[in-house]
Amino acid sequence: MATEAQDKTTDDTPEQAPKSVPQVRAQDTESSGEVRTLGLMRWVQLATLVVFLFLMWLVNRVATLTWEMFAEPDPAVITVGSLVLAGILSWRLYGNPSVKRWTIDVIGELTKVAWPMRKETSAATVVVIVASLIAAAILGAFDTAWSAITDLIYEV
Repeated sequence: MATEAQDKTTDDTPEQAPKSVPQVRAQDTESSGEVRTLGLMRWVQLATLVVFLFLMWLVNRVATLTWEMFAEPDPAVITVGSLVLAGILSWRLYGNPSVKRWTIDVIGELTKVAWPMRKETSAATVVVIVASLIAAAILGAFDTAWSAITDLIYEV
């Protein structure tokens, strides 16, 4: 037997969910109708991890290039400093409500995208390659013709 408080938390639909809880799509609901808020949040956390890794790489590169101007850089110090600075920046971004809301909105919009199947992607790739080859052949023919015309003009 569930208490009334438990019933309210499990019966929330995406329309009734508070603004602090990300709205979830049908694929993020369990068969019992219970809404899982981790569906979108795992992507937010993955995005935060990617930002952390990028920031660490960027800080590492900038610190190495700056340090090289003055002395021989110590890779261990630069790596540890980059790790700490990137961690602080990533944690601040992850904790920022507006950045988190924006990330959740972007991920929510990406869940609406109808991604093509492998067969459709292969067919579209073949079309692009063939169109590129045709365009290259036409441009090559024009280039050859123009080169021949300019050679005739310069010979005179």
